[in-house]
Parts: sequence; structure tokens; C-alpha cells
Amino acid sequence: MREKRLLTPEELRDYLGRDKVGRDLSYELARRYGVRLGRRWLVPLRVAEAILEGRLEEIEKTPGMGPRGR
Repeated sequence: MREKRLLTPEELRDYLGRDKVGRDLSYELARRYGVRLGRRWLVPLRVAEAILEGRLEEIEKTPGMGPRGR
């Protein structure tokens, strides 16, 4: 089975650790770095990996992947 490339905010919490990331933060990350499809927010797996590896600044410099305002 292929690994998912897009994570819901709840899956993002599981991936990063529920003890480290709360519901509000997972949705904030989704709004900032993810995409919205209908009513669902989805976060690219590479963003979650960058968070874990401490290289989120690198992702922010990628064209089209920078933080978005509200």
C-alpha cells in the first residue's frame, strides 16, 4: 500500500505526536501550509516531515509552499 501524500489535521496530529500537537495547532498548520478541498483541509506529507526534522524554513522558501495569511 502506498503512503498517503496528504494528511488531514487529525492524521497530522497522529504523525507528529498527539502529546505535542493539539487540535487547534493542527488546523492552524493546515490553514497555513495545506490545501482546502471542499470542506476538508489537507497537509502535504513533506510539510509534516519538515516539521519533524526541524526544517520548516526550507519548506517556506519553496515557491507556492510559504505560509498563507488568513
